[in-house]
Amino acid sequence: MNIPKFVVVGAHKAGTSSFHTYLNQHPEIYLPAKKGLDLLSRRKFKELHEAGEYLAQFDGAKPDQVLGEVSSVYLHQGQGFIQRLNSLFPDIKIVMILRNPIERAYSHALWDSRHHAYTQAEIQEFDRYFERLIMTSQKFLLPGLYYTHLQNYLSHFNRDQIKLFLYDDLTQNSEAVFTELFNFVGVNPEFRPDLSSRLHVGAVQVSNPYSILLKKAESMRSSIRLLIPKAIRQSIRDILYAKSYIPKPAMSDHLRGELIDYFHDEVINLEQLTGLEVSHWLKIPDRNSVIRD
Repeated sequence: MNIPKFVVVGAHKAGTSSFHTYLNQHPEIYLPAKKGLDLLSRRKFKELHEAGEYLAQFDGAKPDQVLGEVSSVYLHQGQGFIQRLNSLFPDIKIVMILRNPIERAYSHALWDSRHHAYTQAEIQEFDRYFERLIMTSQKFLLPGLYYTHLQNYLSHFNRDQIKLFLYDDLTQNSEAVFTELFNFVGVNPEFRPDLSSRLHVGAVQVSNPYSILLKKAESMRSSIRLLIPKAIRQSIRDILYAKSYIPKPAMSDHLRGELIDYFHDEVINLEQLTGLEVSHWLKIPDRNSVIRD
């Protein structure tokens, strides 16, 4: 039977899409071809015999491959989900990628609004708009309550079944992260994935003639493919994209302060529980520091 040995449970907007791409390169690991189906949370299987649709995702695996899944949402699904996960796979290993919850919430809100083309007037009101959007919605706040979520998992799984990684380590010290991860799931720790591709880099779309052309071209993609060679299509798209998007604006100090207050106790409790050095998440960074997605 196709029993997964590990699952990456999130956090959302903490590099899980890139993580899926990197893990999928390891010849001893087999992941479902498509990330984001999240069937364990969508279908609410309670018994293994009910989970055939989920287990079928691993039908292409070789007998000696380690099976796993990468999700961005399992982390914050709550006690009911975790209890079902434990009933289905009591020995599964759990991987969590934890990103500064303040940055994570802002990135999440930007991603959620990615299809909106902002006018210049809206860009001028960016801070006010996103403060209302984030601070009034658990959609953006709940995923960052890492201490609460970890405690929920620890109520059903042993501590040695759970491996925590920091998003900053993934971006700054990836070799050590993957060595530790591969050891944890039981595959060759010396394998080095190609990390040159990075998915979902942050940007916002602006409303201008180029973005209108880009949307028009995307709506006519099937017709254009028949008329214009691929290399030319890609060049045109790159030009339109560059003119239609700008780097995401930096978070305002006011919004950051609101989020620091909201997540303060969670961050302090997480540091005390795990020993991870995360209290710097509660500081306002230098404006010259690099803003990452």
